[in-house]
Amino acid sequence: MKLLAVVVCSAMLGAYGSRAAQLEDATAEIKPLMEKVNAAWMTLDPSKAAPYYAKDAGLAFFDIAPLKYAGWREYQEGSEKVFSDWKSIKLTMGPDFKAYKNGNFAWATYTMAFEIEPKSGDTMKATARGTDVFEKRGGQWIIVHEHVSAPMP
Repeated sequence: MKLLAVVVCSAMLGAYGSRAAQLEDATAEIKPLMEKVNAAWMTLDPSKAAPYYAKDAGLAFFDIAPLKYAGWREYQEGSEKVFSDWKSIKLTMGPDFKAYKNGNFAWATYTMAFEIEPKSGDTMKATARGTDVFEKRGGQWIIVHEHVSAPMP
């Protein structure tokens, strides 16, 4: 029985080791994509960002406000409503951007400075943190989950 346990544990560790070896640094591949995503959002036209996001029903996208969007349609409509009060937004990716991939999935973590100029009132500046999860579909990386938040003051 002990021999069986040793064999099973060895097989499990071997399988884990082979999966861990597939983890690759994807920063050079994903960062230019995220720069395009940010440039699209800076147009204040969510339809420009749409090609970078999965359209599957029920996918969760967390943004600064409101708390959560369920699916791309809700994300787009909610963003349009928020953007209607803005003149501009500037997003600057932090130097800590890092991405990894394993097979058809990748994820990125980063900080980002943002500057929002509303149609009325003072410009808002803050730093946010983000995590994006990507899936490779049709040879292209597409965002299937996004979480952007800002630390409490």
